[in-house]
Amino acid sequence: MNRLSMNSLSMNRLTADGRTLATTDLLRDEDGRELLRYTIACALPEGKALVGEADGTTYKFPGRIGLAPDWLRAPLPEKSQRWVTACLLAHVNGYGVEVAISLRGRHPALAADSAERQAYQQEEISFFGNVFQPLGLRDELGDIGSRMYACGGALLQLSCAGNETNFAPERTCASKDDCSLKFLGPCRDLTDLKGSVCKNASLEGYERCEATVTTPGGKSMKTPYDEVVTVFLQRPDFSAFYPLCTPLFP
Repeated sequence: MNRLSMNSLSMNRLTADGRTLATTDLLRDEDGRELLRYTIACALPEGKALVGEADGTTYKFPGRIGLAPDWLRAPLPEKSQRWVTACLLAHVNGYGVEVAISLRGRHPALAADSAERQAYQQEEISFFGNVFQPLGLRDELGDIGSRMYACGGALLQLSCAGNETNFAPERTCASKDDCSLKFLGPCRDLTDLKGSVCKNASLEGYERCEATVTTPGGKSMKTPYDEVVTVFLQRPDFSAFYPLCTPLFP
């Protein structure tokens, strides 16, 4: 139901007056409001905020990152849907505890200064997909289904000595048997660069990451995503979530 609500929300501008959130079913319950809180934090920049009312109570949703500021003036285009999705997935925590994270990616809003890079050196998981599209609808990339993907960073692969079972997204999915996120292995497979999930890597993360999907006719096809968000952790949190891996930085 949240997926349907997200799709409805993205088809309209986020606000009509620059202050009040557009009408959405997500305001009606605590889970929906939490999803809105992270969605607006990812989409709007710091200093912007929207308010919404449900059952006589007013809720405020502040912006923080600014991946899709134009959503204030127009429906959310699919490229921006994918940026906001990657940001949302990066914030998911299967343990229900707050963990400080650094988000990197090839988007101006994700630029990190030297102090942030120094504090958060342990590369973790990269995320991409689109949670705004209904499950049964094929998007412009040809993708269909959950559209929530993750891959392990190259530095994480090194830290875990290439053992994929050790560097699955532990922070995101507390239980590997009950996780809607599709883990695709290493982003840049150091043992098979040509077969890597992501084709390009830099200090800002990855781009052109591919997910294999099956068409209604049963054929497999790869769909590319350039909107990728990579999470970096501080060493204590890295060691807590990946105890079998050796951090590469002090």
